Amino acid sequence: MTVRVLQLAVFILLVSCQPTPQNSREVLFTPIVLPVTPTVSPPTLSPKSVALGKTVYATHCAACHGANLEGEEDWKVQNEDGSFRSPPHDASGHTWHHGDPTLWASILQGGARFEGENIGGTSPMPAFAETLTDEEITAVINYIKSTWPADIRILQWEATLREQQLEN
Repeated sequence: MTVRVLQLAVFILLVSCQPTPQNSREVLFTPIVLPVTPTVSPPTLSPKSVALGKTVYATHCAACHGANLEGEEDWKVQNEDGSFRSPPHDASGHTWHHGDPTLWASILQGGARFEGENIGGTSPMPAFAETLTDEEITAVINYIKSTWPADIRILQWEATLREQQLEN
């Protein structure tokens, strides 16, 4: 939800809570001016990095996450063994809810990142720390981001900024 939509929702809520005038011609409305928070623009994605990421994704990720980033069928349903199915990386999935540090950890550690945590299941995702270079990991993330609409990219970038603040 964009900041402006959220501000509009708050505005409507506040207006609907105003007392009803005794005289229907009387106006008891005082506009409330909410600050407009500027949208945080995500960094521009390098076409070279996106192209590399598409290649790396096709080689290492597409077998599980789908050639078109669509994920496994019924990806929200766990397998009988309790493992999670491979989620989509397109805008229909949850990848964009996570900041870059979380996406990096997911690629580097795979399902092992959940060891010792009770997340209600397991992840069969392999770790790619020994397989992919930093440049390739960045490229895969950039490729995935390049497929998202602008509003989703902004939300994901805001998640990245929040995660970076928590790290510091």
